[in-house]
Order: sequence, then C-alpha cells, then structure tokens
Amino acid sequence: MPLTANVMPLDLDIKVSDVIAAIALLISVLSAIYARGQRIAAERANLIAVRESRRPLRLQVFQSMHHFSKYCSTYWTLYHMGEVNRSRELTERIDTFKWEIEQHGHLDMPDVEEKAKAFVNGAWKLQRLVDRIASEQNNPHDSEYATAEENVEGLVDWFAKENRELKALFQPYLGAA
Repeated sequence: MPLTANVMPLDLDIKVSDVIAAIALLISVLSAIYARGQRIAAERANLIAVRESRRPLRLQVFQSMHHFSKYCSTYWTLYHMGEVNRSRELTERIDTFKWEIEQHGHLDMPDVEEKAKAFVNGAWKLQRLVDRIASEQNNPHDSEYATAEENVEGLVDWFAKENRELKALFQPYLGAA
C-alpha cells in the first residue's frame, strides 16, 4: 500500500483575506518593534535632557564647594595675618555656604551632598577651635591631636586635600555624556 494514499491532500486554497490578515500581522509586529525602539530613544533623550539641565546647577555647587573649602583651608593664615577677626567671618561664611547649597535643591548627587555636610561640620569644628584658641584654651576638639592649634592645622590640611579632590568627586556629574 502506497504511503501517499492515506495522506490527506494539502488544501492550498489561500484566500485574499488570509493574505491581508498575514500582512496586517506582520505590520503590527514591525510597528511594535519600532515603537519599542522609539520609547527607548525617548527615555535616553529624556535622561540626557535632565542631566544637561542639571549641569549648570551642579557646576555652581562645585564652585561653591571649591571656594568654601579654599576659604577654610586659608582661614588660619588669614586669622594670623589679622584679615579676619576671631570666627565671626567664618560663621557667616558657613551660613552663606549652607544657603548656597540649599538653593540648588536636589541634584541627585548623594556623595556630593554628604561631602557638603562634612565641609559644614569641619568648618564648625574650625570655628570652635579658633574661639578656644582666642580665649586661650588650647584643648583640641579631636582626641588625636595634642593641642587645639594642631587640630586647626589638621582641619586646614583636610580642607586643602578635599579641595584638590573635588574635581574627581564631580567628574561623574559634570563629565561628557
């Protein structure tokens, strides 16, 4: 018995409506692929737009932090030269720095925000130490130092080091896309 005798004949009777349905299915699949690509491109463009709109504000935060850390790293010298009187100018500068940072709002830079807080805390330590020294108390704020003057010099060195490292801290936020 031949094998072909038991097989049903293949009905290749394709209608025009079947061809139209297949073409419509193909077009809908291609449209979905194209729409997904457009959505991905739109999301990427949105991220770039947000990043670039934040760039000037981030640069202003960098400049504020740079100037503040530079000021704190030279405060002890300015104090000895008589350019500043006790810690009044430093206190005003701390308040101004905090205000400058707060005015920029949330810029999605958590490590920079933590560094700004560390700058403020370090400046307050410096202010307290300068006041202690001015009132002839030489006890340090941090236990790792023997005198308040050594503590001030340690803080001044820390501010100078942090000032040099600011570019690296901001590089991910200000670098090219």
